[in-house]
Amino acid sequence: MSRNILVVGQSHIAAIRAAAKTRRETNPEAPRTRVIHTLEERYRPEMEGEGPDTRFGPNLVETIRDQLGRHNPLFASAMGGNFHNAIALVQHERPFDFHLTGGSPLPLDEAAEPIPEALVRAALEKGIARDLVRLRRLAEFGPFIHIESPPPLRDDAAIAAQADAYFHGRGLETRGVAPAGLRWRIWRLNSRIMREAVEALGCRFLPVPATLRDADGFLLPHLAGDATHGNEAYGEALIRALEAMA
Repeated sequence: MSRNILVVGQSHIAAIRAAAKTRRETNPEAPRTRVIHTLEERYRPEMEGEGPDTRFGPNLVETIRDQLGRHNPLFASAMGGNFHNAIALVQHERPFDFHLTGGSPLPLDEAAEPIPEALVRAALEKGIARDLVRLRRLAEFGPFIHIESPPPLRDDAAIAAQADAYFHGRGLETRGVAPAGLRWRIWRLNSRIMREAVEALGCRFLPVPATLRDADGFLLPHLAGDATHGNEAYGEALIRALEAMA
């Protein structure tokens, strides 16, 4: 039986929010999917404190508690999920690549400097430290399902055409898009780190459904909202995947 859903996160909830709006307009009496974007003005400050004492701000805490208490929803997370793009979407000044444990669909860039997977993992863990704190704080409200971030697009030209200002300010025009294989490997390693953290909290992890990916695991082009996010159709597929886990 369908039930209400609450998804808490940042930019990746936009696709879910768009799909939820269409659902609500099409069938107002059906269970609702609601989202909380923790970086919106109404929730500032999102986080308070430093280090292990970091907590969600009071407005955010009150809103999450209210939504959980009033609607008894399936509780989900779309926390973080874009740092891997921050370090891997644009070709690095000193191109690198790495062997991913378990393999990957595309070969390494032979022109790039090979570096250990452990070094890449350390960089990711440092970069997503705040996201890992967010997951720990979210688990204090109860068990949740964490939604894996979208896999990368394969097409360099499509990425370059849709990339936002953040990437244009970091050398996209001069160095171009990083090789697809590297982008996929860093996304996959990032997902492993997030999954380990989620499951250590006693929560569940929702991988991107296979129907949304091509044979090698890249995001299907018609599901892209821009260079790094999914669109409304992608969000609808995620809602359906969450409903299947209810």
